[in-house]
Amino acid sequence: MTKRKGADSEETKEAILWAAAEEFYECGYEKASLRHICSRAGVTTGAVYCFYDSKEDLLANVMLPIFKIVSAISIDYDKVLKDDFTAFVEFQKFFSANRKLYHILYSNMNNPVISGYLSVIVNEFGSQIMDMAHKAMPDNKELPTEFDGYISKCLAPIMVYSIIKIIAEETDDSIVTQRLITTVMVYKNGILSLLK
Repeated sequence: MTKRKGADSEETKEAILWAAAEEFYECGYEKASLRHICSRAGVTTGAVYCFYDSKEDLLANVMLPIFKIVSAISIDYDKVLKDDFTAFVEFQKFFSANRKLYHILYSNMNNPVISGYLSVIVNEFGSQIMDMAHKAMPDNKELPTEFDGYISKCLAPIMVYSIIKIIAEETDDSIVTQRLITTVMVYKNGILSLLK
């Protein structure tokens, strides 16, 4: 089936994504119904299949804005090492505006679409943890043997899931920001203690 073109098709796609997000948020992915999504969007099932291959494809597209922004996060560890967390305050603004999507993500972390994206994010955070550790070391000094890639791979998922949990469960933006900063400080200080 060919995809439709034009402004109407973009509006239809947006309506379907909005309806799917609402359905996934209220019912969970497993209990979400394509029929209900169509009803919310005011479209036929054929219109949904014109743009999306399946309910799983819909979920992937609903979550795409989060995965794009999280994948683009590049933490300036020079600032983090100096306790400058302004980047997290900026990220939190995006998170707050998309809280329902984080709730969907948090509630469906075992879904293959979401777990696949999370694996990529966790690997990136693992690399960033190693980068921070290298930046924290004095010149010409190697990382201690007990701090290796394995440790960063263990810490990364805990950090990513902690951040997602905070954003998904807390509704007060100032508390979210403070908890994000506290989480990062705990990890930073723990890593630095290993490097002494």
